[in-house]
Amino acid sequence: MRKISDLIIALLVSGLTLFLTGCPAAAPSPAPGAEHIDVVTTIFPLADIVLELGGEKAAVTGLLPVGASPHDFEPAVGQIKAVSQASLFVYMGGGLDDWAAPAARSEAGEILMLELYEAALAQGWQPPPGLPAGSSAEPAHGALNPHLWLDPLTVRDYLCPAITGALVEADGKNEAYYRSRLAAYQAALTDLDAGLRAELSALPQKSFVSLHAAWHYFADRYGLDEAAVITDFPGQEPSAAALGSLVDFCRERGITVVSAEPQFPEQIADTIAREIGGRVVLLDPLGGGGLEGRESYLDLMRYNAAVLKDALSK
Repeated sequence: MRKISDLIIALLVSGLTLFLTGCPAAAPSPAPGAEHIDVVTTIFPLADIVLELGGEKAAVTGLLPVGASPHDFEPAVGQIKAVSQASLFVYMGGGLDDWAAPAARSEAGEILMLELYEAALAQGWQPPPGLPAGSSAEPAHGALNPHLWLDPLTVRDYLCPAITGALVEADGKNEAYYRSRLAAYQAALTDLDAGLRAELSALPQKSFVSLHAAWHYFADRYGLDEAAVITDFPGQEPSAAALGSLVDFCRERGITVVSAEPQFPEQIADTIAREIGGRVVLLDPLGGGGLEGRESYLDLMRYNAAVLKDALSK
C-alpha cells in the first residue's frame, strides 16, 4: 500500500482543475408580449428563487454556467452587457460572487442592485457560531461564509423578503402580486424544512468532511456536523501536511463520509476516503437546469438531504 504522503504528493502534482461546462442558467421567460421586468442573478439557486417570487412578472437569467463555481468565475463581456438591460441585479455577496458587482455597475447605470448577504445582516440575521476544523471561514471571504442559501429557513426569513422588496422597488405597481407569491413560497420553504428535518433527525452518524465550508449553515440547521473541510477555498490546493492532518483527524473521530462537489474534481476527496476507509458522496450547492433532481432550489435541497441521509445511515 502506498503511504499517505506519496498519495497526497501525487495528487497535488495532478492539480486541482476547475471544470467550466454547460450553458448559463436561465429561467423560463414570461409569455411573449407580457409586461415584465428583467432580472439578472449570479448563481442558479438565486435565479430559481427569484423566478418563484417574480412569477410571470419577471424574466430571470443567471450568469453562472452550470458546472462552474462562483468562487473564481469571470463573466464574459457579453454577460456583463446583458446586465445593463436589466431592471434588477441580484447577487449573494459576502465574497462569493462579488466579481459581478463592479462590472455590473460599470455597465448598468441606474440598475437596482441587491446584495443578499448584506441585506440579511440588515434584517438581523446572525450566523451560527463555530466553523469546521481546518477552516478559517474561507480566507478569500475575510470573516464571511456566504452560503446562506443552503439553509432553507434563512432563505425563507431573510433572502426572500429582501428579494421581494427589491422586486417591489423595481416594479411597484405589482406589489400585491409579489407579496402574494412571497407568502406562497415561504409556505413551500416551511414544508421543505419540515421534510428535511424528518429525513435527517435520527441518523446514526452526524459528522462528515466537506470540500469547503459550504455546508456549515445546513449542518447547523439540521443537527449535523460539518466536522472538517478539505480546503479553505475551492480551487486552492491544500498542502500535503494539511491533508495528512485531516486524515488523522478523521481517523481519530471515526469520520467516514467525505463530500465532493460536481463543480470540482473528486481526486482529493477520493484520496482521503481511501485513507480513512470511507466513502465519497456528491453534495451540490448550486444545481442547475438540466441536472436531474436538481432543477429547482427546492429539489436541490431535497437532493442534498437524501445524499447525506444515505451516507450517514451506514
